[in-house]
Amino acid sequence: MIFFVEAPLTGSGLSTLAWAVAQGIDAALVTTDPAKYRGAAGADVLPGLAARGRLHVVPATEGEAVPAELLAAARERPAPGRPGVICATDRHLLFAAALAEAIGAPFAPVEAVRTFRDKRRARELYDTLGIASPRWAEVRTADELRAFAEEAGRPVVLKNCRGTGSLDVLLCRTPRDAVAAHATLTSGDLYLGGELMAEEFVSGPLYSLETLVADGRCRHLGVTDRQLGPRPAFCEVSYTFPVRVPARAEAAMRAAVETLVAATGIAQGMLHTEFILAGGDEAVVVEVNARMGGGLLALMMNDCLTVPVPELLCSAALGRPVADPVPNGRHSSTVTVYAPTAGRLRRVHGLAEAAGAPHVVQVVRSAAPGDEVRAAGDYRGAVGQIRTRAGSANLALNAALAASRDLVVEVTG
Repeated sequence: MIFFVEAPLTGSGLSTLAWAVAQGIDAALVTTDPAKYRGAAGADVLPGLAARGRLHVVPATEGEAVPAELLAAARERPAPGRPGVICATDRHLLFAAALAEAIGAPFAPVEAVRTFRDKRRARELYDTLGIASPRWAEVRTADELRAFAEEAGRPVVLKNCRGTGSLDVLLCRTPRDAVAAHATLTSGDLYLGGELMAEEFVSGPLYSLETLVADGRCRHLGVTDRQLGPRPAFCEVSYTFPVRVPARAEAAMRAAVETLVAATGIAQGMLHTEFILAGGDEAVVVEVNARMGGGLLALMMNDCLTVPVPELLCSAALGRPVADPVPNGRHSSTVTVYAPTAGRLRRVHGLAEAAGAPHVVQVVRSAAPGDEVRAAGDYRGAVGQIRTRAGSANLALNAALAASRDLVVEVTG
């Protein structure tokens, strides 16, 4: 039996759960509110799950407190074999790890999730293991941040130690910029109640290595690139899978992930590990996410691998033989369309034109008319995404960029 702990509200949604149900796998969803998935991909399986007692509504799916009634249900599984746990969302990883630990399912240990969700603890681990990462410091005050920036003598990045999706991350080119950025980020609540840290800015293109872990063994599925928007923010504009990087860099990326998996005892799950390639082919780790990459990446990987991602995830979770997927010769890109300014979304023109453009396979709305959106700075400014599939990485990306230009976003103040 597989317990799915929540799911993305957009992008792949509940599609992996729906695949499992279609394959006859005994699957359950653990959520605080099934209604929030209304309209999400795969949500049509929820009534059937409820009818079979496989829809578990709990008070919270964040933190480490697993309700006794959920544990009782998990231990009453009728099917033989080990239980499995799958979680694709950052906010719920700690709960998923605690559930897995309680029912004896292989997953990332609770301590590993705690470490990777706090970038300061993760940096300490990288240093201990000899994995290249940016020099960093805790910064409790603006004065501490100014001192770090002055000592570095180069641009620094101020970020939330618990951030994700480029949320609460700003580039500071000078000590004066750093003080202003500190005032900006401390003026509101930080995501997940995090605290601030600073690190030296490492210049270079951003990539991520996508890895499946099954029975403690890493299967590297490919490399994804990233294009980022204008500074001082780090919002993602587009990404493409799979792409090639220098052999030396990819070997270093693989070695870093394998070292981390061995050191933290991760037994099962996906890893989405981000690297900057500095100086041409030096791989510098930025962060490790013990989950599938967000957005439409799971669907992009389905487009480009010989084995569907849901099959890989479910096989690994259940301890079944896991096929070795290889690239099928196709490439996929996603471009994110942002609101031009903050306000309420009024209308998006050109959706039909974008959907009918060459190589476009999906147009996803991230915001509906009346929703509050922000200017491009992180994912909260996104109003939609366009996914393409083509025979080369360049063609896939250029097709997505061309289709995105058909969209005109109207925002009211």
